[in-house]
Amino acid sequence: MDRVTNYAMQGCSNNDEIEEVEAAANAASRQHWMGSFHPYGMPPPVPPYFYPAPPTMPPPAGPPMQQVSEGPRVRGGDPDAGKSGPKVKLPNFNPEEDVNLTKWWLNISTDPVVNTGQRKEGFWLRIMKGYNSSRGVYPERSQKSLTTRWDYIKECCTKFSEFYSCVLRLNPSGMSDADKTTEAMARYAAALQKPFTQMHSWKLLKDEPKWEACIGAHSKVHVLDDDSSDAAAGGANGVGGAAESDPPSSSGSKRPAGRDTTKAASKKAATSSSSSEYISQMNDMWGNKLSIIKEGQSEMATHHATMCVLQEKKITTDRELQEKKMAAERELEERRLAQEERRLAHEDRRLEMEQSRAAKEERAEEERILSIDLDRCSPALRLFYKRQQDQILAKYSLPPP
Repeated sequence: MDRVTNYAMQGCSNNDEIEEVEAAANAASRQHWMGSFHPYGMPPPVPPYFYPAPPTMPPPAGPPMQQVSEGPRVRGGDPDAGKSGPKVKLPNFNPEEDVNLTKWWLNISTDPVVNTGQRKEGFWLRIMKGYNSSRGVYPERSQKSLTTRWDYIKECCTKFSEFYSCVLRLNPSGMSDADKTTEAMARYAAALQKPFTQMHSWKLLKDEPKWEACIGAHSKVHVLDDDSSDAAAGGANGVGGAAESDPPSSSGSKRPAGRDTTKAASKKAATSSSSSEYISQMNDMWGNKLSIIKEGQSEMATHHATMCVLQEKKITTDRELQEKKMAAERELEERRLAQEERRLAHEDRRLEMEQSRAAKEERAEEERILSIDLDRCSPALRLFYKRQQDQILAKYSLPPP
């Protein structure tokens, strides 16, 4: 029967035909099983000992056929309703995403329009839309992922708020706000054996009235500082309580501590010792840090004073150099002017000498022309010299200006 079913499946072309063949085979096997039981003790019919061999079919061309397993068939005409893609693991939340989630929780929680008139599904749907709209380069988160992450942030910040409130109630003198926060972090780490990693979210929540009301209604952390915590723990666990206390013995001896009480006491002693050691180490670190900061500030002040003195010296030196440069330029300009004056005086003297020499030469030429005998000259020269002599005589015969 299985062989016939396998051959029939190889001849199918789609998944519907495969399902029909499987249904027919299951029905046939069910009838054969029901026919093997006969209520009145009648023997079952003898089946034939020979089944005709099924017709031999050639193997299909191409790669061997693989059986396809489908999910539940979806009615309604949506072919993609029953498909589910492979799940991709997103990276863990980082501080920027925590801050974004915390801001949107505060915005939606303190919405003055809707306020408390919103259900949980609509509340977180609004947070998811706002978060994904401002997520930036970070991956998109689902509503479940955001609610799970917020539960973790809320738990850590609630526990830290209890430790911080305890430090504020003690109000140690000489401690600043930063020192109180550090003390609360030390107590948190000592009590829970892990550091507080949600300081960025707690800084946004600590001053919000909505957060204060939330931690006041859902706080489950109790910081016990005295030895009464052992008795409280024992009573809570049902060990050593007043309802289960044994009657006093005849010898009047006190009942010994139980196992849970002893473990709690030893755990508290170890926690207190580690907490005190951690606090002392943190105090030493803060002392060293303050001393380093003071040394750095003193060195910085000295450096600034030295830089101011050097700057003043530089300014004075630059002023002196500028004054010397201006004086040198003035001296050079005076020398240039003096040289120019001497050159001009020399030029004037040279011009006077040339004028006097030219006047002497002109007078000598005039005397030569006047001394020429016109009767002995040729007619052409006689006419020329005659005109020259007349001009010379006319020039000297004019009255002086």
